[in-house]
Amino acid sequence: MITKKIINFLEEKYPKDNAEEWDNVGLLVGDNNKDIKKIQISIDATEKAIDYAVKNEIDMIITHHPLIFKPLKSIVMSELPGRKVIKLIKSGINLYSIHTNLDSSKSGLNDYILELLEIKEYKIIDINENDEMAGIGRIYSLDNKITISEYADFIKEKMKIKNVRIISSDIETNIKKIALINGSGMSYWRKVKSLGAELFITGDISYHDALDAKEAGLNLIDIGHFESENCFSELLKEKLREMGLEISIFNDGPIFENY
Repeated sequence: MITKKIINFLEEKYPKDNAEEWDNVGLLVGDNNKDIKKIQISIDATEKAIDYAVKNEIDMIITHHPLIFKPLKSIVMSELPGRKVIKLIKSGINLYSIHTNLDSSKSGLNDYILELLEIKEYKIIDINENDEMAGIGRIYSLDNKITISEYADFIKEKMKIKNVRIISSDIETNIKKIALINGSGMSYWRKVKSLGAELFITGDISYHDALDAKEAGLNLIDIGHFESENCFSELLKEKLREMGLEISIFNDGPIFENY
C-alpha cells in the first residue's frame, strides 16, 4: 500500500490540525509514494528501534514522539540525531509521527485510556479551536467515591503499570472527580483544579509543581510519561489492521525503572 494512503487513513481519524502548534507531526523522513507492506509502531525513534526495523526489513516506522522537533544543524554519523536519519534513509524506511493530534482527537489516545479505565462520559479540559470534539485532556466523575490508593491500584491494573507516584496529604482520601492528561500535563494543574478535579493523573510531575499542587489541595498520581502512552502502540495496531498491513511493535522503554 502506498504511504500517502496510510497517512490519509490516519489523518482522517486524527487530523494534523488537531496537533499543538509547537508539535511536529507527519512524514518526517521518507517518500510519500513508497509502497508499504510492513509497519513498526514505536513510541520513540530510538536507535535501537531503528536498528530493529532495519533488521526486520520494516518499510515504515510510526512513532508517537517526533524524532525531529527542532531544525537539525547537521546530519552526520558522528551525532545521534543525524545517525538515525542516515540509517532511515540508507535503509529506505519511512518515519511518520502522530503525536498531540492522536492525543487530543476523538477516539484518540486520551479516549483510549478512558476506555481502559472503563469511563464512558467525560468533558475535554482544553478544547481544540479547530475541532470542538478534540482537545487536551479529559475530566470525568466516577459513579461512586473511591480512595486515592484504591484508584491508583485500579489504574496500575487496567493500564498494566508497575509503579505510580502519589502526591497527596492523605492517600485514603475519597475522590470522585478526576482529570487525566497523558504525557506531561502538569502545566494544566491549576486549570483542572479550577474545574473541580479532586485528583489529577498525568506524567513527568516535577518536585515544585507537585509541592504547589499539594499545598493547593489537588491530589496527583504520576503514572510516568512512557507508561501513560505505552498503550499508543495497541491503539494504532487496532486501527492499522483494518488496512490489512503487517504490524509489529517495538518499544525501547520505559526509561525510568524503580529499583
